[in-house]
Amino acid sequence: MEIRTEQVNDVARAAFLERLDAVLIRDLTDYHKIEREQRWQFLAGATELAESKGFKSEQGIASYVLALWYLDIDFEDKSSELESLLTSSLPEVRRIHGMNQWVEALLGEPDNVAAADDALKRVLQLTEPWGN
Repeated sequence: MEIRTEQVNDVARAAFLERLDAVLIRDLTDYHKIEREQRWQFLAGATELAESKGFKSEQGIASYVLALWYLDIDFEDKSSELESLLTSSLPEVRRIHGMNQWVEALLGEPDNVAAADDALKRVLQLTEPWGN
């Protein structure tokens, strides 16, 4: 029997989702209260959205999933700066770092998108040596 690349990818994806689900159960308040099927629907949809933004690494996908969890599905619509970052051709590591800083700033001051945008701009300047 031959194992195809698609099968290997499916197994790896399922293993990643299992690990991500376990971490979220451990670390997020109330996540464990959601039925497993609903958690898996959330993870599948969030992962698909992350991949549509060009996130390929487990770190990138997990970061995007957390942003969705904390800020809801329309979080990108709050900032043209963030939207530009997520659709940019910058390396994934810079986009992840910028998005995480933006999310952290917005969680600290939920009504201050301008402060989150400033945090994003600062981190992009600091990570400029990481490449375009």
